[in-house]
Amino acid sequence: FSPEPEALALARAIRDAFALPENAGKGVIALDGRMVERLHLAEAEKLLAKAAIIGA
Repeated sequence: FSPEPEALALARAIRDAFALPENAGKGVIALDGRMVERLHLAEAEKLLAKAAIIGA
């Protein structure tokens, strides 16, 4: 299993958006016109960790 490039790009965007100072402590943010919750951040981090392990 190798994550799709689009999925990895979205995961990075979610991670980076939650890392911004203005989003610190927020449970929900807007990203590219969509609402993104911290649960999406957790899933994004899992996907990025898997990709790092398999070298994707």
